Amino acid sequence: MRILWPTVTLVIAAAAAVAACNVAVTRNASGRVYSCVDSVPMRQVGLLLGTSPRSRLTGREGRFYAPRINAAVSLYRAGKVKRLLISGSDSSAFGINEVQSMRRSLLARGVPDSVITLDGKGYRTIASVRRATQVYGLSNYVVISQRFHNERAIYQADHISRLNAGRVIGFNAADPKGVLAARIYVREWFARVKLMWEVWLQ
Repeated sequence: MRILWPTVTLVIAAAAAVAACNVAVTRNASGRVYSCVDSVPMRQVGLLLGTSPRSRLTGREGRFYAPRINAAVSLYRAGKVKRLLISGSDSSAFGINEVQSMRRSLLARGVPDSVITLDGKGYRTIASVRRATQVYGLSNYVVISQRFHNERAIYQADHISRLNAGRVIGFNAADPKGVLAARIYVREWFARVKLMWEVWLQ
């Protein structure tokens, strides 16, 4: 019993910390993430967060890929953004160039190449958001990804630069279903704990 109670206390504390981080990130983005194109405030640039066109585990089509492409195309066609900055990995260990793949998909859907900028150094979400501000000089843009990802990116943007605070918004791509997608959502809970650690240690 002497060993059990400290262990239980530690587990409860860890669970509370995870829950608190998730609540903080979700609340911070409240009123700033949109699922309807017509409701999205206009921005000059949409930051399309990279993802692989196919699963690294199964080789099948990536469940997050097509919804993000659809979301970016919808925003552009509706005139909600004038330009698209695609930020992701240009040299993954699996031989997948995320930004070039997304560029080709956008071109196939009628988005002009002249409005697309590639940032192949967005290896992580926080890198994509930091580079949007520090390299591309953006402070007022719309993040394009799934809702959980947008909420995390918005929190990061708010803490990377005072110019971003309250100005970055998100447009939600459709959430995929299935077991593989569910694994991503579970991982997101812990990604938000890591997020807190990173932003407050800057």
